[in-house]
Amino acid sequence: MASKTGNDATAALRRRQELELRAVRAVEQAAGTVQDAERRRREVVARLDLEVGTAAAAHGLAVAVLATVLRDDGLAADLTGVDVARVRAFRRGADGAAVRARIAALGEVVPRRRRTAVAVPANAGPDRDGGASAGGAGA
Repeated sequence: MASKTGNDATAALRRRQELELRAVRAVEQAAGTVQDAERRRREVVARLDLEVGTAAAAHGLAVAVLATVLRDDGLAADLTGVDVARVRAFRRGADGAAVRARIAALGEVVPRRRRTAVAVPANAGPDRDGGASAGGAGA
């Protein structure tokens, strides 16, 4: 009888050890799954950080181009929703060649004409024909 009790205890101990071993393996497998998920998350976050950096650089260049074309940082700030200091920072930080290339890609920019204090007609000035005009006194 003692032998049967010992055999039963030994069999119960082995079952318990097998259960513990399966539990340890399940923990190891879960830990591996967690590590794999963390690695994938780091990769995704790094890729998204790169995309955000690229998009932010493109936005900064676009704001710098707009401010350059408009020649008015305040108006560019109002149109883009960023403050004037950020517009100026974008303009300072932008590569001049990249700004010129983007402007060229957008199309021809019509230069602004300077306004004069008083409008001067094209035919203003002394008479070119010495005062004799078709409807004047000399005819």
